[in-house]
Amino acid sequence: MHTLRSVEISRTEWRWVIVLSGLLVALTLLPYAWALASNQQTDDVQFMGILSNPKDGATYLSKIEQGRRGAWLFELRHTPEAHNGAGFNIFYIFLGHVARFTGLSNVLIFHLARVATSLFMFIALYQFGATVWVRLRPRRLFFALIAVGSGLGWLLLLFGSSEIAVDMNLPEAFPLFAAYTNPHFPLSIAALVLIASTYITVFRRGYLAEPSVDNGGLTVLLLSILLALIQPTALVPIGGALVLYVLIRYRLTHEFPVHELRWSSMLWLPALPFAVYDVAVLQFNDIMGEFNRQNQTPSPAPYLFLFGYGLLLLVAIPGLIRAVRRFERDGDQLMLLWFAVNVAGLYIPFNLQRRLALGLIIPLVYFAVRALEDYWFYKIPRDWRAPALIALIVFLVPSNIFNLGIPLYGAVVDKESGLDTGLLMESDYWNSLEWIDRQDTPNAVVLAAPTISLWVPAYTEERVVYGHEFETVPSEERLAQVEDWYLGRDCTTLLSDDLPFHVRYILWGPRERAFIDDNGPSDGPPGRCIDAIPNDRIQQKVDQGEVTIYDLGPA
Repeated sequence: MHTLRSVEISRTEWRWVIVLSGLLVALTLLPYAWALASNQQTDDVQFMGILSNPKDGATYLSKIEQGRRGAWLFELRHTPEAHNGAGFNIFYIFLGHVARFTGLSNVLIFHLARVATSLFMFIALYQFGATVWVRLRPRRLFFALIAVGSGLGWLLLLFGSSEIAVDMNLPEAFPLFAAYTNPHFPLSIAALVLIASTYITVFRRGYLAEPSVDNGGLTVLLLSILLALIQPTALVPIGGALVLYVLIRYRLTHEFPVHELRWSSMLWLPALPFAVYDVAVLQFNDIMGEFNRQNQTPSPAPYLFLFGYGLLLLVAIPGLIRAVRRFERDGDQLMLLWFAVNVAGLYIPFNLQRRLALGLIIPLVYFAVRALEDYWFYKIPRDWRAPALIALIVFLVPSNIFNLGIPLYGAVVDKESGLDTGLLMESDYWNSLEWIDRQDTPNAVVLAAPTISLWVPAYTEERVVYGHEFETVPSEERLAQVEDWYLGRDCTTLLSDDLPFHVRYILWGPRERAFIDDNGPSDGPPGRCIDAIPNDRIQQKVDQGEVTIYDLGPA
C-alpha cells in the first residue's frame, strides 16, 4: 500500500498566515468600532450591532436569544402563531446557551463567534493550498486570491447600474465578505475546504488506504455532520461532484471504484439522516413547511455572476481549459467536476439557489492559480509579472471596500437611512423593548412597524405580527394586516379573537408614522385604529419619549 507525503507547512508560513488572517479579521471589525464610537456620541439612536445584512442579522440574534432562554429547538419568533419547534439553526441556538453560561450579550457572542470562525476559515484555506501545492509561491497565491477575492461589481455600481453583482450582495460566495457578515458562513467555508483537502489527498494515484480516524476519514464524517447542521446546501455541489467522480472512475477504469466509493460515503452517509429529518419536518410541520416555501432566494442573472467573479474567472479560463483537455486525476478531475456541478446547481429549480454559491470560489481560485503557474507566467514577461499580480489584487479589492463601507455610511453618516434599513433604532424604541422585556410576558405578540418588529425577537422573549419577509408565516398576509391596521383600513382583524394569536403590545411612534407615509394615504387620521381601541381593552398605556406602548393584557 502506498502512502503520500504529509502536508508540510513551516513555522514561517504559519506565522505569515496567522498574521494576515488576523489583519483581515481586524479589517472586518473596524467598521463596527467606528459605528459603536459614533453611537456613543448620541443619545437619540441605538446601533443594533449588525452592519452587513441587518435584516438577516436580526434573525440570527433572535435564534441566539432562544438559546439564551434555554431552548434547543428553533421557532420562528417573527411569526405570531405558536408552533412546534424543529432542530434547525442549532449553531445559533448553541451560541445562545454559551451566552447564557458566560453572561455575555447576544451581539457580543455573535461577533466573537464571527471572529473565531473567520480565523479558522482563513487558516483552513491556506491548509488547502498547502495540500495541493508543494512550492511556497502557489500556496501564497491561492491564499491571497481567495482571501481577498472579489469581482468587478464595483464597476457596475460606479456606472449607476440598477443591478448588483454577486460580489456585492452574496456574502456566502466570498470569504472576506462572509467573515464580515456572520459566523456560520466562514465556518461553512472552512468545513468545505477541509473536506476538499482530504479528497484531494486520498484520490491521488497510489493512495489506497481506507477511511480511518487518523487519515481524514473521521474528519470528513464530522465535517459532513457539521455542514448538515449549519449549511446543508453546501454539501450539494461537492456531494454531486463526488457522485460524478465515482461514475467517471468506473467508466475510465472499467472496475468498480471501491476506494472512491468508500471515501465518498464518508460525506454522503452522515448527511443522509439529517436530510431525511429536514424533509420530514418541512412535510409535517405546517409553519416550517410554509416558511420553506416562501423562503425564495433565487440566483441572480448569469451576467451578474460573471461580473461578480470578474478577473478571477478570466484568469482561471486557461486552467479550466487545460483541466478539460487533460482531465488529470491529481486534483483536476474532482475540482473540475465540483466547479461544473456548482455552476449548474445555481440554476436548478430549487428555492435556495443562491446558497449554492457558497464554496464556488474554491475550485475557481484553484484553477486561477493553476493557470497562473502553468500558463500566464509563461506568457507574461518576467519583469511584468509582479506588476500584473499587483494590478490583479488592486482590481479585486474595491468591492470589498464598498461592502465594508456602504453599511457604515447608514450607521454613521445618513442616520435616517440607517433607521429605515434597520441598522439603527431610535433610543425611545430601545427603551420600549427593554420595558416590554421586563414585563415577563414570554410569547406575547407585539404589533409595531416592520423595522422595529425585526428586532423585537432579538432582544426580548416576545413574538411579532410581522417582522421578516421569510420568517414571518404567512408573510404576505401578516404584512397586509399590519399595513391595514396602521393605515386605518381595518381596525378589527388584528384584535379579533378569531386569529390564532393575541396581540398584547401595540407600539405607536415615529417609525409607525413613517411606515404610514411609505405605504400610501391612510383611511383617516394617523393613529385612527389606536383611537378606536376600546378603553376597557387597554390594560395600561406607557410613554417612552416619542413612543407609546399600549398593553392590551393577556388573552
